[in-house]
Amino acid sequence: MKIRIKNRQKAIASKMHKDEYKVVAKREDLRAGYTYVIFNDNLQEMFFKDNAVEITDHDMSDMIQRNDLWYGRNFYVNELIVKLLELKEGSNISTNHIWSASKAFRYFEKYDYEIPESYKNTALNEEYKIGLIEGFLMAINPYIERKFTGGNYFENFGFYKGKAVSEIKLEIGESLAELDVTNYKILLKKFIEDFLHDTASGEETSKIFSDTFFTLIDSLFINEISRIFSYKTFYNDCFVIEHRNEYYYVNKFWFG
Repeated sequence: MKIRIKNRQKAIASKMHKDEYKVVAKREDLRAGYTYVIFNDNLQEMFFKDNAVEITDHDMSDMIQRNDLWYGRNFYVNELIVKLLELKEGSNISTNHIWSASKAFRYFEKYDYEIPESYKNTALNEEYKIGLIEGFLMAINPYIERKFTGGNYFENFGFYKGKAVSEIKLEIGESLAELDVTNYKILLKKFIEDFLHDTASGEETSKIFSDTFFTLIDSLFINEISRIFSYKTFYNDCFVIEHRNEYYYVNKFWFG
């Protein structure tokens, strides 16, 4: 399905210079009518009421009806975007967060969207995303260290790209084990949460920090993850992710 915005001045002001735009979702309003969700030239989501547009292509063959995602009201959405953004009831289709912008790329790629420089410099820029992770860790590690104030033992998180697991030479007392990649998200979230916990009074805050750390890491992986590993040494406990023949290490380490 495709639509044309009737008010050309409004369209241009909304970064929409093309004659028509692909509809990613069509949702029923509380009263009469529908709202159409599209991505503009900057790949940002835009919402238009049906009286503001005209339909130029009625083909909805790549859309599915998922009323459960829109509080029981009629909701038609592109099947691929549901999977990529892991939509749940009430979820907004959005590229405002680095995670959703990154995950949506396969949708933009499939439908031949023109990729703007702003998107290439962020959602498709690994250095940019690793910089976000490193900046987050600069803030979160002091939060973790509070638990060890007054002692000679401290724990921190690290994140880096490292050698292939096939190149790891195990020393005495070290271990390397492949994990079930189908449980990647569950295992990585648990790996983070077990380390980033707080006292009962701070549990809610630590959960927010854990979720943020996970989404920043996961934003790096636009394609499917190949394998995951647990790698442990005396000082380090690493969750290793293999993605497109490169290896990413989430490292829980101690020092003192």
